[in-house]
Amino acid sequence: MLPYLAVFLLLSLGFALLFGLDKASSGRRERKVRHHRLNTGRGSGKLDRLLERGRSLIRGSGLPFPLYLLMTAGCGIGGFLAGKLVYSSPLIAAAAGVMMLFAPLLLFSFRESRAAGRDLGRLASSMMILSNSYVVTEDFLTTVRDNLDILEYPEPFRDFYAYATYMSSDIRGALRRMERQVPNGYFSQWVDALVLAQDDRQLKYVTVSVVRCFYDALQVQQESEAAMYAVWRDYFLVLILIFSVPLVFRFLLADAYAAMTTSLLGQGMLLLLLGAVVFSVLRALKLNRSTLT
Repeated sequence: MLPYLAVFLLLSLGFALLFGLDKASSGRRERKVRHHRLNTGRGSGKLDRLLERGRSLIRGSGLPFPLYLLMTAGCGIGGFLAGKLVYSSPLIAAAAGVMMLFAPLLLFSFRESRAAGRDLGRLASSMMILSNSYVVTEDFLTTVRDNLDILEYPEPFRDFYAYATYMSSDIRGALRRMERQVPNGYFSQWVDALVLAQDDRQLKYVTVSVVRCFYDALQVQQESEAAMYAVWRDYFLVLILIFSVPLVFRFLLADAYAAMTTSLLGQGMLLLLLGAVVFSVLRALKLNRSTLT
């Protein structure tokens, strides 16, 4: 009776997290979540942060939510079947299925990290083009107009040009408005230099220095991400080796395999192992983010 109860609880937890992401995407759910955070403890706050992280990953992936549901269901079923094949225990198989429900979020996290890195590179390239041109023209509005078609990251600059041309002639105000559209520390420093250069043209060279520092930080970030991907590769390799051990036991040490997968102690240890894997993945996801914000 106890194993079946545990299977029911694990499946309920998995589906609650899965459909909680969908329900939390609406405005009504957002208000409930904020109200819930004010009236609950730390445990529910962590769950809310997990749901918010999941929603942001799904939005950033550019994939429709039904496809995410399909991927999650496929991973859950695949994890259950693999757990059943390896461990021959409904309890452990259900735990493996619940664990695999998080696999699409991990994939989306990698996609988000790569997309963020590409956007930062495009932003830095656009800032360098404008900085070099501004050194010559000393008129940022003219600089944006002349280079808008060749910028790799034109969105904030196009909005700046339209606002400064048709709505307000206050260049400083338009620059500050543009700054709020790009949440990046180096971009803010760059805008600060542009604002100061409106009074002292000699400060126009500071914009180039800021972009060079941005490029240096991007290079460090890329090296860090490359090292992180190597760590992830080794991490998954270790996981494969760990979860392949029961197969070795199954074919070579049948008695030990039976004790590990049928006894209460053995199943408890395997559940702790699966729980530790999920915890480690969720903790590692926090490291898989760009720090250049």
